[in-house]
Amino acid sequence: MKGYEELMREFTGLETTKLRRTAHLRVNVGCGEYPMNFWTNLDGDPEVPAQVHAVVPPMPFDDEELEHIYVGHLLEHLTFVDGAEFLAECYRCLKPGGRLGVVVPDTREILTRWFNQMGDEIEVPQYTWWNVNDLDDICHLFLYSDVQDSLHHWSYDASTLARAMTVAGFENLTEIHRYGDIRLASGAWYQCGWDGYKPSERTKEDGKDE
Repeated sequence: MKGYEELMREFTGLETTKLRRTAHLRVNVGCGEYPMNFWTNLDGDPEVPAQVHAVVPPMPFDDEELEHIYVGHLLEHLTFVDGAEFLAECYRCLKPGGRLGVVVPDTREILTRWFNQMGDEIEVPQYTWWNVNDLDDICHLFLYSDVQDSLHHWSYDASTLARAMTVAGFENLTEIHRYGDIRLASGAWYQCGWDGYKPSERTKEDGKDE
């Protein structure tokens, strides 16, 4: 009889093989310096080690081609109009029942901490510290984000992000844990996000019957 460790090695090997074979169904958009294993990583910067290089929107995928799209700290780099178009593109590319996860800076939480002068400090990049009590620092980091080449063009909180995803057609929104979700490059108080789902064919049919 095989031992527990041997069985676990076999199970892990089978799961790894399955994840590799299905990586084309999962896309990590705007991966930057944080590509994910067993995903198709996409970024607009040709210097980034991604499998696909493209500027979005549009999304370089066929209708209903994907099962899962993750978008970490990209949406705020688009204008309001381009952001709406991008979410619509994600909807187009997902199969019925497909999942979209979006994480953005939580502007409400950021400004609440600034207003209450809570004294949080953030290290970006390494060894450079910013104080959330200082409005200039908040502008540099979050509102305009001129600490990086790609500026921020819009701001969201949990409510407005949920609204944007709902307008794009996603339903059954569930909050992404800002510290513990496995897709996050790092957990942080200053971010928020939602998972939303493209309605399944059955859901669409049920809606027609009502």
